[in-house]
Amino acid sequence: MTETLFERYKEALRSGHVAVLRGRFEDAAAAYREAIAITGDRAVPRTALGSVQLRLGDPEGALEAFDGALALEPDDDASLLGRAQALVVLRRTTEAALVYDRLAGIRAGQGRLPDAAEAARRALAIEPTDERRARHGGLVEELRAMAGAEAGDDAVEVESAPATGLAVDLGVADHPGLDAAPAEPPQPAPDPEALIVAFEEASARGDVEDAAAAALAAAIGHRNEGRVAAAFDAGLLGIGVCPGDVDLHLLLADLAVDRGWTGQAGEAYRQLLRLAELDGDDAAAELVRRTAAARLPDDPRFASG
Repeated sequence: MTETLFERYKEALRSGHVAVLRGRFEDAAAAYREAIAITGDRAVPRTALGSVQLRLGDPEGALEAFDGALALEPDDDASLLGRAQALVVLRRTTEAALVYDRLAGIRAGQGRLPDAAEAARRALAIEPTDERRARHGGLVEELRAMAGAEAGDDAVEVESAPATGLAVDLGVADHPGLDAAPAEPPQPAPDPEALIVAFEEASARGDVEDAAAAALAAAIGHRNEGRVAAAFDAGLLGIGVCPGDVDLHLLLADLAVDRGWTGQAGEAYRQLLRLAELDGDDAAAELVRRTAAARLPDDPRFASG
């Protein structure tokens, strides 16, 4: 690809990402298609197009885009995850479970055991079999053994997958600076699985705000219980329906910090800050700046004063 073509490709991709953040899905789809037309050998714009098509209510188109990405990068995590989600929407549950099986194997091979366990759990939740139950149980035992070796032999709680149902395990995070609630009788924490059902119902009726709020609440529950991979997934699910939600974007950056991915988190905060400033949203920009400074105190980009 010549330098000029590559610059056009990057600009089309950037335009698509900005359009998604602003909720302009049709514009985003057009930009991603332009990027694909410029260069047909890159998976990224196809994966991005698949995600947008899914949010536009076109699971068939999404599946086609994800399949195109996987033809170029067969083990791409985001494309496999998107393909599984599209298949679930299409009620092709047997195929979806097989994709989650594959995703679990790839993640385990990469040493990403928590993420592998989440994928195995989803496969088991969609279509329970003894083989899937054993695979998920084995991953859970590996995680417990790792945690025991690192922190003594305290119990590490990792829930088993539900035996039935299509609820997807996802999650979100609290942000610094929130005032503590007055002392009141403790209330039971909302069930993240029930919140994901609420998310799916809100999405089906086109209620974007309720869907995003349900995904955020589900993710908070998962994060509070130590399920960082599930929290990542819920944040992404929420952003899929409400791409301009600052809290959801901050969540993903926060989760990156939780995992020690400070470089990735810093870049995410920086991009979110620039978009807020570009939109003239002073309140959002200040929230991003304060959050980034609190989570990455050694990063001079977010230092106050």
